[in-house]
Amino acid sequence: MSNETQASTEIDPAEAAAKDGFFERIAAVSEDMIQAYGREFAMGTLLLAARYIAQSRAAEAEPAPQIITQP
Repeated sequence: MSNETQASTEIDPAEAAAKDGFFERIAAVSEDMIQAYGREFAMGTLLLAARYIAQSRAAEAEPAPQIITQP
């Protein structure tokens, strides 16, 4: 394996720890949502968040879409 290939596959411990922190926070918020409003609500919220991220990347110059949760 070349040095260039090895460098691209190595994981920075600080970055890995930071990402783990985000996963822990998301897990905690998810558990709170499940306890308060159920699994359907938690999954729907996370799906809306993923949609928001996908739309924001596709249209970086456009304003962020508004997510309306009330009928």
